[in-house]
Amino acid sequence: MCQIHSEISTGDILFILNNPWYLTESEWKLQDKYSIEGAHDFVVNKLELCEIDGFSKIWKTFDGQPIAILGFYVLGIKKYETFFIAGKLMDEYALKISFDLRALLKQETSNYKGCTCVIYSASEHPGQISWFKFLGFRYVPEFNKGAARYFELKSS
Repeated sequence: MCQIHSEISTGDILFILNNPWYLTESEWKLQDKYSIEGAHDFVVNKLELCEIDGFSKIWKTFDGQPIAILGFYVLGIKKYETFFIAGKLMDEYALKISFDLRALLKQETSNYKGCTCVIYSASEHPGQISWFKFLGFRYVPEFNKGAARYFELKSS
């Protein structure tokens, strides 16, 4: 089993980046030391934004190994962006984390009435659109950026 936590350390981020889930590795292009450093800086910067107006969560095993990180931060008036990055342990915990993600996004976005939450995903997984739909997002292809697909979740 795994648990959700709010405290995310640099060590947690580096653990995930150095032991990426196969989807994270390809989507975040974690093939070398420099791309890992760039991804680390990106995640740290986004987590700082989450502290200002948003939230972040990390899933860890009961013995403290990081599995995945979710961040949710403000882009503008009633517009938020989210990111998700996972480590190799995601294979073992994907189903539970998917259900947790859906419940967490529904609960948290209820605190942001009338907002739109967006995410871009460059994953090439064939179930990508179905998974985001399960989480509550809808695919809006006209806002795609290159290979990154655009998904949005509107709070009620």
